[in-house]
Amino acid sequence: MITAVYSRKSTDQSDVASDAKSVTRQVDGARAFIAAKGWTLDEAHIYTDDGVSGALFVTRPGYQRMMRDAEAGAFEALVIYDLDRLGRDGHKTMTALHDLADLGIAVWDSSTGRQIALDTFENRLPTILKAEFDQQYKDQIRKVTTDAMYRKHEQGYVTGGKVFGYDNERIGKGHAERRINEAEAAIVREIYERAASGDGNRQIAALLNKRGVPSPRAQQGRPSGWSASTIRAVLERPLYRGEVIYGRTKKAYGRELGKRSTREKGMIAVPEERWLRRDDPALRIVDEDLARRVDARRLDRRTRYQASVANGSGRVPERAHGKYLLSGGLLICPTCGGHFEARIAPWKGQANVYICSTRRRKPGCCTNTLALPIAETDEDVLGIVEGEALGTRYLEELLALVDTTPDQTASLEAERARLQTAITNLVESVAKGMPAEAIGPVVRAHQAEVARLDVELRRPRTERPNIEQLRAALEQRVTSWKAILRGEPKVARLLLRKVVGPLTLWDQPDGGARWEAPIQADNLLDGLVHLVASPPGFEPGSWP
Repeated sequence: MITAVYSRKSTDQSDVASDAKSVTRQVDGARAFIAAKGWTLDEAHIYTDDGVSGALFVTRPGYQRMMRDAEAGAFEALVIYDLDRLGRDGHKTMTALHDLADLGIAVWDSSTGRQIALDTFENRLPTILKAEFDQQYKDQIRKVTTDAMYRKHEQGYVTGGKVFGYDNERIGKGHAERRINEAEAAIVREIYERAASGDGNRQIAALLNKRGVPSPRAQQGRPSGWSASTIRAVLERPLYRGEVIYGRTKKAYGRELGKRSTREKGMIAVPEERWLRRDDPALRIVDEDLARRVDARRLDRRTRYQASVANGSGRVPERAHGKYLLSGGLLICPTCGGHFEARIAPWKGQANVYICSTRRRKPGCCTNTLALPIAETDEDVLGIVEGEALGTRYLEELLALVDTTPDQTASLEAERARLQTAITNLVESVAKGMPAEAIGPVVRAHQAEVARLDVELRRPRTERPNIEQLRAALEQRVTSWKAILRGEPKVARLLLRKVVGPLTLWDQPDGGARWEAPIQADNLLDGLVHLVASPPGFEPGSWP
């Protein structure tokens, strides 16, 4: 039996030696169980999620790869250490088990040596109860952890990560206390002093970036540097004023995020009356008088801005993030690696343009002054995509990716038959007087090869694709994509991301454009191979 192994651990064990990790021990136990059963385990069918919550399913890479391989018929049985390794959400865990059962895959628990079967009521009931108890355990751990964090807050220990202006100093096992980092604290005080004197957030950010002052931890995948929003966060953080607040947000899963949410995990706001507050003068970086002057200045500026908007003398800038074809992170700045964003007539009398968001939001961090007109840039990119990524040459390259290797079943069966005949002849030669010690090793070698061929013959065989039918379907899809790219900008943005990765685009002196982007060939083929097994009378144009 061709077998797979899945292992998972919720807490991160990146600082633990590989052989001491929980996921490693789970895999070792599964190996021993499989060996005792006499089954086959391919290293490619060992799936691991280390440091991933059992409440997550969609965002678990190892689990998702395992389910994709299961649908492809890559293995016949799955071995796990315990049902809670598969997941700690009762409903989703049972759904996963039913999906595997529908695919004909047996699930085994290596800790008990028993199959997790769903074929009878007597087998389903304990499995359902176990899945629900696993979820209850997760919920109880969340409650205990929350209570422990509340106690740490009350005792003055750190309940979060590092904050700019402070160092986290370890105090015994599992505890840390904040200590003021004087170098960073001086930057915080300077920001407050400049804000109190009338400097705006963008002006302060530009000054710090020009001096090369290290900024708080940058958002993953974004250029580092101070931005207006970072300055605002510094001016609003109560900790700099000696007030420690815990419990403003909490982790949430699934339905807790709201009935309209499609996410599995996120943070939700906690009502203010449930926040925990305590004063800690030792952590105060900004004195009360300076904080009061900053608040008064910011309130005055906000009041004047709101009044100007209300009487029509001011203008609220239109938010264009994700609205246009190349906004929302698809267009990359060649200078700093940040994203271009759409700006609606940012200068009087000018057209709508794409500009580098880093240059605008983090003054001094990027020197790219490109302002690409939205309409012309969209048209250039669509033309390039249609001509190259969706062109005839590229379709042929896509078709070349399809595995058209002839089915090897017949040749494997012929080789197995030849070896069996050879084994029979060798055994008969021993009966005729040939020395067994000379014949034995050859027979054993042939038997081992027969066993290998048996494993290969048991592997699922996929029907070889009909290239001409696949080409017709692919051409039909490309035709529809071209029409959609031109007629439906919102849909075009989604489809564009399936064809190409982020684009780096340069303006050329002759008025044209030069671009670089990874073309994602596998995505364009996604969903097409199943057409070769379509029922009689199938028309390529009917594919959705």
